[in-house]
Amino acid sequence: MRTEDTFEIKGHHVFTFENIYTGKKRISEYDNIILTTCKNMMADRLAQTGNDCNITYGAVGTDGTAPIIGNTTLGAELDRSIVVSISSSGSIVSIRTFFGAAEAVGTIAEFGLFGEAASGTIDTGTMINHTLVSEVKAANETLTIDSTITIP
Repeated sequence: MRTEDTFEIKGHHVFTFENIYTGKKRISEYDNIILTTCKNMMADRLAQTGNDCNITYGAVGTDGTAPIIGNTTLGAELDRSIVVSISSSGSIVSIRTFFGAAEAVGTIAEFGLFGEAASGTIDTGTMINHTLVSEVKAANETLTIDSTITIP
């Protein structure tokens, strides 16, 4: 008989770049780590002692340093965008972030979702997860990031 259960939250991101002139798409997928700050935020929410834990922003950065669970910000945040949709079904949360053609242009080496006191200002809010990526976004591309967080 099993007497212990594991609680390993998992995250996954699908990056879809779309050329605004041709409609051509390129898609990449990445897994991420869920950060200690996220777990602390969830515990505070369960105890009704924390702020709301709504995920409100997604951010991209240029630092290619491997993420660790103690990260609280991206290494070098380039741009952030408000979450355009979020929903849950069972133990899976689905989040969509969108960057227009003029946003987040250049090398993208990291991505993270932010909640609590997050705003449009760089490095604000509680960082939920951190992903190392390898992408270049051109000024003629939009970027849609579809994220899922699974709580087993």
